Amino acid sequence: MIRTRLLSLAAVSLLGAGLIAGCGGGGGGDEDPQEVLDETFSNDETVNSGVLDLSLAASAEGEEGGSFDASLSGPFQGAEDEFPQLDLTASVSGEGGDQSIDFEGGLITTADAAFVSYQGTTYEIPKEFYDQLKTLSEQAQQQAGTDDQDSGAVFDQLGIDPSGWLTEPENEGDEDVEGTETIHIHADANVPQIVEDIQTASEQTGAGEQIPPEAVQQVEDAVEEASIDVYSGKDDRILRRLDLNLAITPPDESGATVDSVDLEFSLTLSDVNAEQTIEAPSDAQPFSQLESDLGLPPGLLEGALGGGSLGGSLGGSGGLQPPGGGGGGGIEGAQGTGSQEYLNCISQAQTPEELQACNP
Repeated sequence: MIRTRLLSLAAVSLLGAGLIAGCGGGGGGDEDPQEVLDETFSNDETVNSGVLDLSLAASAEGEEGGSFDASLSGPFQGAEDEFPQLDLTASVSGEGGDQSIDFEGGLITTADAAFVSYQGTTYEIPKEFYDQLKTLSEQAQQQAGTDDQDSGAVFDQLGIDPSGWLTEPENEGDEDVEGTETIHIHADANVPQIVEDIQTASEQTGAGEQIPPEAVQQVEDAVEEASIDVYSGKDDRILRRLDLNLAITPPDESGATVDSVDLEFSLTLSDVNAEQTIEAPSDAQPFSQLESDLGLPPGLLEGALGGGSLGGSLGGSGGLQPPGGGGGGGIEGAQGTGSQEYLNCISQAQTPEELQACNP
């Protein structure tokens, strides 16, 4: 796997319309498709910069049907021993039943500052929090031995091999992806292997329990269609694009309130290792303005991010600290005995008006 560390965003993981592949070369290529997949998913080439485009679209038909679209895109720049510089834009929209969501935001990190955007306005993150984040990132890299470990080693540690997620691969020929000549491999998704690898990874990380065999069988039976398209650099075997398409039909006896679900996921990586320019916005507002725009109590978010150490702010015995610090009080100290109801309220709010309504 390609060594992208935090830069690759999985980092970051983690997801549109800009994913454009050029016309195909027609006919199948000469390269063995399985060999291309093996070389792509075991590639240890370092990717330090590029442009990420990721999208996810889902639609459901039935009594509680609906639709959902999400995207994440933008350039990233950095080196093995540097905190990544990013300029990512995210959007989420969807509707189903009586609920809907419409969100736009972003994240910018430069060599010495970080910014978030929400619904068209950009806010500067407190410097103290940014410095703590950089320190934690550097410590994580040192502990993980980033210089000697590629993402293939990470997958090995988790006991999974993504090249086994594809069955009966076919070489569809050469195709242009954002200006790069690639080899297009089409294959069926090996659903049982994917489920097994997810289970293995969960067990390795302690994040999940054994999946019952009957549950695995239910997943396999519900998937009507599953295909994966891999576009690998013709010259360097670096993954340039990955498309996943799923069609799911829950069995009648499951009692599901949807008749079918279609899922499309796409990831494109372009301008690989080309210099990217990440600049700080000139119109950033103070972070306190974000709290005001969200209708939150003054100092709540800034206190949580900038007050004390990052570990103390995000967890530990004190939990989230209220403005002005104070040991062990956390949000409850700032909001009184109704703090849990308050947290539940703001976690479910989708507009500034709904956030404002949460205030006691």
